[in-house]
Amino acid sequence: MSTRAAWALIVASLAFGFVLGWVIAGGRQRVDRPSPGEMSQQMAPGMANAPGRGGTSPGMPELPPDHPPIDKDWARDPEWQKELQTQLNRVQQDPKDWQAWRLLGRLYMVAQQVDKAQEAYGKVLEIRPDDPDVYAEVGLFYLNGGRFEEAERMADRALQLAPDHADALFLKGSVLGMYRKDRAAAARVWEQLLQKHPQYPMADFVRQMIEQMKRPAERTPS
Repeated sequence: MSTRAAWALIVASLAFGFVLGWVIAGGRQRVDRPSPGEMSQQMAPGMANAPGRGGTSPGMPELPPDHPPIDKDWARDPEWQKELQTQLNRVQQDPKDWQAWRLLGRLYMVAQQVDKAQEAYGKVLEIRPDDPDVYAEVGLFYLNGGRFEEAERMADRALQLAPDHADALFLKGSVLGMYRKDRAAAARVWEQLLQKHPQYPMADFVRQMIEQMKRPAERTPS
């Protein structure tokens, strides 16, 4: 796996990895509220010392040991199917229910059903064209698919609407680091994130990434 692909996988996995478990564990009452960063709060403590998970490139920040398997076939999971049907029923009853569309995007995202996730998030953007939370989340969706320019555009739009938006800063730094290869700029953005939001749920992981960006870049073997 390339370094850039590893970054995208790790960042998006951290942002979305607990969606299903969080929903099933009783989060339905406020399922429409949490941002990707909030959903990852369970994994933030002890991130810096977490043991590695196979498949990432050397020197990459690592997924915590209790992170759900990123290669699981969620579409076969009964609880995933149940939650999916619940949200499909909601949008059938009210096509303008952006919160249900948003959760559909998340569910399709963790199941790697990219086309359906894109359609769901497209509906959210139609209904909520000025919501920075939505742009940041859609940007993470694009990041997961390696669509870095679109991810950056979503981050920039979110930051235009809310200059200190936590998840948008997280996303912007990720794009700068893994796509633009501007390690110094990525570190600055993430430092801004920690300055503005010292209690950010993924603060430990962000510190790891800042350390990575401040180290000399590894040379790719020719």
